[in-house]
Amino acid sequence: MDLIQRFCLGLSLAAVLLSACAASPGSASAPTGAGAAYGPFLAARFADAQADPQAAIRYYDQALADDPHNQSLINEDFLAAAISGNARAPSLARKVAANPIATMLIGNQAAIDGNFAQAAKDYAQLPPDDLSGLLSPLLVAWATAGDGNATAALNGLIPHISGGSPFAGIYVLNAALIADAAGDSKNAAQFYQAAEGAAPSPNLRLAQILASWKARQGDMQGARAELETMAASHPSLAGAMPALEQQVAKPVVSTPGDGLAEAYLAVAGSLNDPSQSILRLTFLRFALSLRPDLPAARLLLADSITGGDDGQGSNPSTLQMQQALAVLQPIRPSDPLYDPAALQEANLMGALGQAQAAVALLNQLIARNPGEIGPLQEAGDVLRGANQFSAAVPYYDRAIAALPSPPPAAAWTLYYDRGISIDQAGDWKKAEPDLQEAMRLSPNQPYVLNYIGYTWALRGENLAQARAMLRQAVSLAPNEGAIIDSLGFVNLKSGDTRQAMQLLIKAVEMDPDDAEVNAHLGDAFYAAGETLQAGYQWERALALKPDAKLQAEIEDKLKQVSPPG
Repeated sequence: MDLIQRFCLGLSLAAVLLSACAASPGSASAPTGAGAAYGPFLAARFADAQADPQAAIRYYDQALADDPHNQSLINEDFLAAAISGNARAPSLARKVAANPIATMLIGNQAAIDGNFAQAAKDYAQLPPDDLSGLLSPLLVAWATAGDGNATAALNGLIPHISGGSPFAGIYVLNAALIADAAGDSKNAAQFYQAAEGAAPSPNLRLAQILASWKARQGDMQGARAELETMAASHPSLAGAMPALEQQVAKPVVSTPGDGLAEAYLAVAGSLNDPSQSILRLTFLRFALSLRPDLPAARLLLADSITGGDDGQGSNPSTLQMQQALAVLQPIRPSDPLYDPAALQEANLMGALGQAQAAVALLNQLIARNPGEIGPLQEAGDVLRGANQFSAAVPYYDRAIAALPSPPPAAAWTLYYDRGISIDQAGDWKKAEPDLQEAMRLSPNQPYVLNYIGYTWALRGENLAQARAMLRQAVSLAPNEGAIIDSLGFVNLKSGDTRQAMQLLIKAVEMDPDDAEVNAHLGDAFYAAGETLQAGYQWERALALKPDAKLQAEIEDKLKQVSPPG
């Protein structure tokens, strides 16, 4: 989710700062004390690998009780506390020497305590090189403003704005916010204008800030235009528009502590590479420690915890999804960003098997925004994921009814999902037109081609056309084992056992733990007369715990190859 203006810094900057703290979770040196420390140390490393910093803290503490002077263990304990926002992080920070992250956290705590003069001194101690050197001017400026000297704060930032820094856009936006908070309208107007011109694309946080400024200057038309431009680029935020417009005249940053949180949020948003995830998590935790009611930081943090913003198609663990849910839940219904946060919460609940709670939350959103497609589609998706196919269909019906005419290409997902739900509920003839419409809207979607082609093969219909469609799907998604399996299966149904065998072996190699793929390979062995191998493959498929229908089919097939008695 593109919540704030992103300025790529390059991997090396984050890597250097991170190495000054700790190379990565789980990199601590082995304890020097004998016996008791080693077990907790290994447990902490495992917790790190499982993205469970709270458990890691407990185990590092146990290891440190036996090996209290192991500086590497202290560093790791601190880093786990900083990543998770643990309350012990400030006290641990003072035990970590020459550590930029610890220095920032100590400065943050001074700011939280209202001692902005001390915070400015702490931030000024950050190393002048690399990422900490880029951060320092921002943090010092806000602390200086908090100490009552906005002019000095701006004077400290201005040289960096024109100095070719990769943070130039962030500097100018924060300069505008500092001037605005200090009542310096003349400088604020100039800096806001520069920030607007520097933005590479519309994004929520910048739109909120600029709309607030314009509304407070009496330009309500310009304020609405900022928000509408942002919503047009990010349709998932359309539901937030009424609340955003209602609160448009409220300043986004009211205090120096808010400004520090905003600075950390902006920097976290610039760290896009997956290898920078530890820093991104840490800076977002810093932002929330300074301003817990910062929903943009909560949305980005939840995405970061689950890997949803890494572009890698991550599969988060149950623990990570629970952590993300806990981050989002404090966002209140009165907040303008409640709707997108609640959508994200419902998605997490569905993935955690809490379909009833997810749909209840989505029904509240639907009642708030009856014509909004997003909550309707999400409700259908949650129910479909819980195998409640008949219950999912009415939500997809309402979402499709809300589409413009003709429907946009992106609407293929709605027809695809409704078609699957109707088919799984037992009515292929009614489902098929939806799937054909999905294919018409987006002809090169391999998953649509796969579903239609595989279903035809299962039913023994249109085998030549199904084979052609599945070949196309494989060419579009050559690394999808399930699609290769479908092509193998249609070849088997068409009598081409040799080709089927080659494809199905490849599919099993790609998806070795898929019961259906293994069962299909068993079918191919049986068709080739290799009954012993078929029986082995079916047994393997059975061991992978298929659903009840597939289990019954496999058990019937095994009776064909098992010796009597």
